[in-house]
Amino acid sequence: MSSVPGWQSQPLNLPSHGQFAGRATTPSGYRVPTPPTVHTERIVNAPTLGQYWRSDSRVMPGRKRAKWAGRAAFWLGLLALGAYLFDFFFVGQPSFGVAVAQPLGVVAFFFGLIAVIAGVGRGLGIFGLIFAVASNIAFWTWLDRTLG
Repeated sequence: MSSVPGWQSQPLNLPSHGQFAGRATTPSGYRVPTPPTVHTERIVNAPTLGQYWRSDSRVMPGRKRAKWAGRAAFWLGLLALGAYLFDFFFVGQPSFGVAVAQPLGVVAFFFGLIAVIAGVGRGLGIFGLIFAVASNIAFWTWLDRTLG
């Protein structure tokens, strides 16, 4: 910019009216942009968990909220719990039902975590997490050893 003759020797022209009032212009007519003033309030408190859940803004206007992860966690957890309980009520010992319930429960647990953390069907995701834990034989053996 110093290669423009007379750049620093001439004062800036500040118009007081018209379209560009309040903006500085150079002798060649170039408008010097002024940064916008932004007044933000300082946040001193962290949002509560309820405020965080309500502030979820992943919904497009005019569309329903996505619930796929919560639904998947709920139904897989319910299926795993059903297989687990079938084994113990009708067979009497851990066998094929527990072998089916373990991988279904693990998948339901991961879908439940996605649902709760990402907000994609949180309500059903919480129930899916509960069903997934309840269908896990490792949880019941740990509980038996702990409470003995």
